[in-house]
Amino acid sequence: MTEAGGAAGGGEALFEDQDFPSDDTSLFSDGSTPIARLQGEITWRRPQVFPPEQPQWGDGGYRGSFHFSFWQQGHWTEVTIDDRLPCINSTLCFSRCHSPTAFWVAMLEKAYAKLHGSYERLWAGQVSEALVDFTGGLAERWSLGEAKEEQRPEQDSDQVRGRSLDLNLLYPVKDECAVSCSTHSNPAGASELGQYHALTVMEWLDVQMVSGGKVLLLRIRNPWGRCCWGGAWIGSGSGWRSVDPVSALDLQARVAEGEFWLDETEFLSQFDDVTVGYPISDEGHLKSIYTGNLLTHSRQLAGRWARGHSAGGSRNSSSYGSNPKLWLKVCERGEVLVSLLQHRTWRNPERSTQTALEDGRNATHQRYQAIALHMWKVAKRRFRFSRMLNKPPCASSRCHSYEREVVLREQLEPGYYLLIPSTYQAGAEARFLIRAFSSSSISLSALKSPAPPLPLTTDAEWESSYFRGSWVEGRTAGGSRNFLSHWQNPCFPFTDVSLACRLTPGDYTIVPSTYQPDRSADFTLSLDLRRHSLKDDDSGDHDQDQGSPKDGEKENMDDEDRELNFSKRKMVMPGPGEHPLQYNYTVWYSRRTPGRPASTQSYEQNIKPIGSFASVEQFWRFYSHMIRPGDLTGHSDFHLFKEGIKPMWEDDANRMGGKWIIRLRKGLASRCWENLILAMLGEQFMVGEEICGAVVSVRFQEDIISIWNKTASDQATTARIRDTLRRVLNLPPNTIMEYKTHTDSIKYVCLIV
Repeated sequence: MTEAGGAAGGGEALFEDQDFPSDDTSLFSDGSTPIARLQGEITWRRPQVFPPEQPQWGDGGYRGSFHFSFWQQGHWTEVTIDDRLPCINSTLCFSRCHSPTAFWVAMLEKAYAKLHGSYERLWAGQVSEALVDFTGGLAERWSLGEAKEEQRPEQDSDQVRGRSLDLNLLYPVKDECAVSCSTHSNPAGASELGQYHALTVMEWLDVQMVSGGKVLLLRIRNPWGRCCWGGAWIGSGSGWRSVDPVSALDLQARVAEGEFWLDETEFLSQFDDVTVGYPISDEGHLKSIYTGNLLTHSRQLAGRWARGHSAGGSRNSSSYGSNPKLWLKVCERGEVLVSLLQHRTWRNPERSTQTALEDGRNATHQRYQAIALHMWKVAKRRFRFSRMLNKPPCASSRCHSYEREVVLREQLEPGYYLLIPSTYQAGAEARFLIRAFSSSSISLSALKSPAPPLPLTTDAEWESSYFRGSWVEGRTAGGSRNFLSHWQNPCFPFTDVSLACRLTPGDYTIVPSTYQPDRSADFTLSLDLRRHSLKDDDSGDHDQDQGSPKDGEKENMDDEDRELNFSKRKMVMPGPGEHPLQYNYTVWYSRRTPGRPASTQSYEQNIKPIGSFASVEQFWRFYSHMIRPGDLTGHSDFHLFKEGIKPMWEDDANRMGGKWIIRLRKGLASRCWENLILAMLGEQFMVGEEICGAVVSVRFQEDIISIWNKTASDQATTARIRDTLRRVLNLPPNTIMEYKTHTDSIKYVCLIV
C-alpha cells in the first residue's frame, strides 16, 4: 500500500473515488448474502472523523487516496481508492485492526472489494484466492474429511475429488508458509468457529511428553479475536498434564487473545479444509512446500476455451482432443509445478454506469467451471495424437474441480511434455492462464491447432422460402427455451447447410417462439438459403437429428398424441460415431402445489417426460439446454430414470426398492445434481442393474437429492450406493443420509389418503 502525496494546498478537497463511490453500489451486488441486511444502516466516514482520541491523520500533503497492487491473471494490477470507509454507528462494520487508530486492514479490504466489484462479492471468499492475489504465488487447498481418500494414478477418472494432507509434508517450510483451516460445520469442541470460517495456523511443533513420546501441537488463531475452542489443550485442559510443566507454561504464555492450542488428532478430525500458501523468497522465487526447493525458473502462457473450437470437455468426451495444447520443455531433471488458473470476470470497467441490479444479473454467470490439467510425456515433437490420448497421463491435477486454480506437481526427466487444460463440460467457455515453476530450466509454448478448412465455395445464388404459422394458447405457444413447454412451439423441418451458421450437412429444426408461453400471435418465417457445392467431402455420412419431426406428421394433435410422438422422437439409438451409454435414460419433470398430498393417479398425471437419450453426445446436447435445479422455482422436481422405468414407487422396477435421501442447503443442488447424474451415466456405483434413477426436488427452504435402487433388502448393495454417493458428491462427514423403502412411502401415503 502506498499513500498518494503532493501538496494539498490550503483547503484543497480530498480525493473521492468516482469508480467506487460511497453508496450501496459499492456495498451490494445482488443482495444474496447476510450483509444485505445492513442496507440503509451504513454510513461512510474518513479516518479523521473517528475515533476522537487518535493522533493527527496524515500531513499537509495528504490527499486521501491510497494505491494497492494485486496480482491478477499474470500481472500486477494497481487499484486506487479514497479513504472513506463503511461504518455503523461510527464503528467500522467489516474488517478492522485490533488498534482503533490503525486502518490499513480496512483500506486493504476496500481496495480488494473494488477489484471484485463490491464488498458483497468478498463474502465467503476462498483463502487460496486471496493468497494468490496478494502474493502472485501459489496456494493449494486440502480436504481433511472423507474426501481425503487418494485416487490411485492408474484410476484415470474425471470425477471431482478431494485430497488428504500429511502435516509432516509441510514441516520443512512450516515457518515460511501461510496456513489456514476451516470447518464445514461447528465441531464438537467449538463454541463459535462458524461454518466455512477461516482460522490461521500460527505455528506447530513437536512437544516432548512425560511418557517419553511426542505430541504435535498447533496454535490456531481466530481472526475475530475471541477464543472459540474448548478442547483438551485450553488453559486448564487435561492435555497439559501429559507434557513437562515448564514446556506447558512456555506454550501457554505464547497464546494471545483469540488463540488456542490443539493436537494433531483434534486438528485432523475437527477441521475440514486446510489451505497452504507457497513461501516466496526475498528474490521473488517460489519455494516448494513439498521439498523446500527454490523454483527459480518460471513461465506463463494465457489461453481460452472457445465453444465449437477449443472447448472439448473432459477425457470422457470424444472432443477432448480439441482442447488447447501446450508444450512444456524440461532441460534437466528437476521438480516442476504447473498450475491452471481460470479467469473470473466479475469486474466491469464501466461499473460506474451500472446499477446494483445490473451487477446482480451479471453476477449469476460468474461461477467457476470444473477444470483439470493433464500432462503426457512424448518422445519427440512429432507423434500420433490419438494414440497418445489412449495412454494414461504421466501427471495430472486432482480431477475436475470447481476451483479457480488447480496444480499438478512432479519430478520430471528432461524432454518434451504435452499439457492439456480442460473443463469438465464440453462447450464451456472461459479464459485461463498456465503457469510453470521449476528448479531447472524450462520453456512453455502453445501448440497451435490448424484452423478448420472451409469446405464450401463462395460462388452461389440465394433463394428464399416463406412459412406461415401461428402460436395458439394451450397448443403451440410454448414460450422460450427457458420454459419446459418450449418444444410445443411450431417446428419446421430443414435439411441443408448454412455457411453463416457454420452448420454441417444434416437435418435441422427451426423453432420460432415468443418469450412467454401461451402468447397467441401470427408470424411469417423467412428462410434465405445460399446453396454451395461441397469440396473434399465424399464421406456421405452425416449426423442425423432423429428428434426432428417427420414429414406428414399431423400438426393438429392433442396433448396425448403430442407426448407420445415426443417420446418416440427422443428415445433414439446412438448415432453414427457416438458413444453409447450402457442404458438409455428418460428425463421427467413434475411440479405440484405445496401442502396438498397427491394421490397415485394425480401424481402420475402430473409427471411428464421431457426428453430421452442413448449416447454421451445426445446427453450433452439435451443437458446443455436444461434449466439447472438451482434456477427452478416452487415445488419442482427433475427425475432421471432408466428407459422403461417410471419415477413412481408403484412401478414394477421400484416396488421392492428404496431410496437414499440427502437434504441440501440452498445453492448446492445444481452442482450435486450434475455430479450425481454423471456418476450414474458413467456407472460409477458398480452395482449392476440396481440403480433405477435419481431425483432432485426443489423446495422453498432446502433442496433434496435422492437415488433409487431396486432391492431395499440387499443391505450390502445399499451400503455401497451410500458410500459412492458420499464420494461423488464430496459430502462433509456430518451430512445426514436417510434410506427409505418405497413400501414405507406407499403406506404413509395410504394413511394420509
